[in-house]
Amino acid sequence: MSLHVPPLSDVDLRQLRIFRSVVENGGFTPAQAELGISRSTISAQMAALETRLGLTLCRRGRSGFALTDHGQKVYAETIKCFAALDNFRSEVGVMRGRLVGELRIGTVDAVVENPRCALDAAIAAFNQAVPDVHVTLTVVSPNQIESALLNRQMEIAIVPNQPMNAAVQLQQLFHEEQNLYCGARHPLFGAEAKQLTLDRLGAQAHARRGYAIATGYGTLFADPPAATAYSMEGLAHLVLSGRFVSFLPRHYAAQWVDTGRMRALRPDLVSFGVALCAAHFPVPALSEIARVFRQHLIEAHRG
Repeated sequence: MSLHVPPLSDVDLRQLRIFRSVVENGGFTPAQAELGISRSTISAQMAALETRLGLTLCRRGRSGFALTDHGQKVYAETIKCFAALDNFRSEVGVMRGRLVGELRIGTVDAVVENPRCALDAAIAAFNQAVPDVHVTLTVVSPNQIESALLNRQMEIAIVPNQPMNAAVQLQQLFHEEQNLYCGARHPLFGAEAKQLTLDRLGAQAHARRGYAIATGYGTLFADPPAATAYSMEGLAHLVLSGRFVSFLPRHYAAQWVDTGRMRALRPDLVSFGVALCAAHFPVPALSEIARVFRQHLIEAHRG
């Protein structure tokens, strides 16, 4: 078998696009709608790509779809390849006086309800300025955003202020307030405020978020966490079960507080603020499309 891989052709790029869609949709069948082709065509194109590369990229069977080690590495390089092509297209568009291409951005969940979040205004201003750019927005867990940025799956993301790779810069945009909550089924839901001492709160079974963030209350709870979630929605489900207490953004929890399904526990004693930031590579390393969006994002949060 030859170890030489010839230069990429249009067919190779088409197969790599199919491969990327299959990975990002979690399998052949889920990728059909995005690609607009049949499952059998996807399977044939994937087999052709594996033959072309001389590598097995994925396993599929009763246990589901999974990438091989080689598949994970090829996927990472595929993301870089298309990011470079998009950047080339963008820069040529700039030379011709017209921005075209794709903007891939991300955000953590539960920010749309925050009145301080102006992401929608930034997108509106950006689209009005450069209507020919396709915007792809992904909602992901904070612990996944760093790798997505480093792998060029997205260029800019809104994240909580947290430790990240030294190559990633953070630009503060807005704040959110976090309070400790319990659900209506929880024993503390009907307790008087004066009965809710720090010791009593600290004795409760609590749910933690599965990523690092400075809360200021790392020593509040006496026991290790009894549950873990990787999104605010996951934490909300755990709190609503009545079995756990947890910190949630006040603006996000308000929908359940207002309907009597949640209660903030001593916000006068246990609450903290979190800065939400735009995360990205140094500005000179961004594509022109990303630089334009970043400017709109910052301007939208100055008002």
